[in-house]
Amino acid sequence: MSRSESRELALKVLFQMETKEPITLTEAKSFVLEPNERDAFMDTLTESVKEHEEAIDRAIRPHLKQWTLERLSKVDRIILRMSVYEVLYTDVPEKVAVNEAVNLAKTYGDDDSYKFINGVLSEVIKQKLQ
Repeated sequence: MSRSESRELALKVLFQMETKEPITLTEAKSFVLEPNERDAFMDTLTESVKEHEEAIDRAIRPHLKQWTLERLSKVDRIILRMSVYEVLYTDVPEKVAVNEAVNLAKTYGDDDSYKFINGVLSEVIKQKLQ
């Protein structure tokens, strides 16, 4: 499975967790994956995003301009959390993290989601470089 496909699965798992709270990561995966299906990259991504969620949210909030994290659509919020996790905590190239986030937003977000997510990620990356 490609990393892009794994990210898409991770988005779906994290969406389940936000929609059907409170459920565990294992329960959320059962809604998305076939029985006995495994995806190590998706597992790492979902577990790490949940583990670092507070720090990730702190990195995102200053760049939302006239929005709050809570007012964002669930899909946009999850895509931002996943991509900010990759930018701040992994060796995934920033361009790749942004490109993957934009592609997910074009598929699952509304018409302007990808522009908004691209802008927020650009700001998070600038902040990181300071």
